[in-house]
Amino acid sequence: MKKIDTYLIKWYGPFETRKDMKDWEASRPETFNLYVFQAKQKTGKDRFYCGMAFKQSIGKRMSNHNHHIHDFENDRFSLQIWIGTIVNKRASESEVRICENIITSVLANIGVGEKYLENRTNKKPPVNDVYIFNEWLRENGSYILNRKRNSVPATIPEAMVYYSDPQTLFAADKLKYKGKLSL
Repeated sequence: MKKIDTYLIKWYGPFETRKDMKDWEASRPETFNLYVFQAKQKTGKDRFYCGMAFKQSIGKRMSNHNHHIHDFENDRFSLQIWIGTIVNKRASESEVRICENIITSVLANIGVGEKYLENRTNKKPPVNDVYIFNEWLRENGSYILNRKRNSVPATIPEAMVYYSDPQTLFAADKLKYKGKLSL
């Protein structure tokens, strides 16, 4: 039987500055490994970047002198930064990379388009089937149910399923509420 990798990612944001995100991340006990930022241009199409941090915090990773976020910290752009933690397991570096690759591929192929994605997509597909579920929360931990159009939560699907054979991706932008269960 083929192995299936399943990941539940809780995303927190949006943070408007790297400093706000870094301070918030430092105050939390969770380990955050994934991040997406959207640079909203005053004119023209928005730019997106998806990345990962494993051996350092996201705040430290974004502070590296050659990080793409520095290109967008100016008066021409307003930022939305989202940081994610994989909550259903203690993910290895290769598992975090799988999530980043799927999300980046989704952004490039069915989200915003490769032209508006600042990082390159990984062309090497995962060998296993992959299920990714995304939950979007505010900084205070409350769920975001209504997503603003053209925002990061509206762009990345809530559910993504990648089948390694025949290398296909299925996605549900927003899961549909079906009611409460009484057991």
